[in-house]
Amino acid sequence: MARPLRIEIADGVYHVTSRGLGRRTIVRDDADRAKWTELLDAVATRCQWQVFAWALMDNHFHLFLRTPEANLSAGMHDLNSGYASVFNRRHGHCGHLLEGRFKAILVERGRHEWELSRYVHLNPVRAGLARRPQEYRWGSSRFYFDARGAPRWLAWEEVLSQHGRTLRAARRAYAQHLAEGVASPPRSPFEGVVASGLLGSAGFVEKMLAWLGERLPDRELPAVRALRRTGTLAAIEAAVCGNFGVSPAALRERGRWHNEARAAAIYLCRKWSGQSQVELGRRFGGVGGAAISRTACEVAARLPRDRRLARLLHECEQAALKKLKNEV
Repeated sequence: MARPLRIEIADGVYHVTSRGLGRRTIVRDDADRAKWTELLDAVATRCQWQVFAWALMDNHFHLFLRTPEANLSAGMHDLNSGYASVFNRRHGHCGHLLEGRFKAILVERGRHEWELSRYVHLNPVRAGLARRPQEYRWGSSRFYFDARGAPRWLAWEEVLSQHGRTLRAARRAYAQHLAEGVASPPRSPFEGVVASGLLGSAGFVEKMLAWLGERLPDRELPAVRALRRTGTLAAIEAAVCGNFGVSPAALRERGRWHNEARAAAIYLCRKWSGQSQVELGRRFGGVGGAAISRTACEVAARLPRDRRLARLLHECEQAALKKLKNEV
């Protein structure tokens, strides 16, 4: 199994999850939950983490946080190994408690705080542990509405400040946001994740992949390397045709109004293939490089507000990656 993409940067924003080995229970009672919370407090304080949201479940936990220093792995090692030791001593357990590697998704700053904090806070409701997120004791949602006792590292004000001129208005808006999520569960905000570890705009993803390409060993980037290989253009075009239900000829039809499949293919090929805009212009109907750039930017601008398109592009990427892996 490929190792998950792991990116550590100063001032990085992450959604982090860690699960019990084989999805086994990691907390058996409130004493366990209190100890885990105590360890989170110690690690977040020492590492100077700014946590936007957290939720401890029976067999896993979620953290949505910012790391002012590039110390995510060090902090998670202290949290997970420290808690596993306490749990094993308390319950006479032997062996591993948690999966070996936590999963971390690097999130573009300023774009997902509202949705990701709700996603974390809705977990206890989805699991049947609470009727409303703010009623759950072992998470951060309650502090959004009553900050008494909130740890100093919990950055609830930063999330609320984006959605109301006053604290009262912001809390009212956030409560409504949570209630809507309970009544009608939203789509997962992680459907737009690329290369197993990046969530954000096309520009953010391209920037981070370029940064990673210069710093991480190839074994850390199996998905990225596969999508950069020769054959990528054909794999992407085949995936677009399959997911959008069009023929290959439709991808070459320049000038046709609202040719969404062609636009999607241009966006993905520009993102992943490494081909120049001029070369892509020749491939997509003999247009200029400026037209390729304009089309790709238009698609990128739609993604934050068009969930359907984001889902389709993600499915195309996964299909192309699967095809490339099968050709190895």
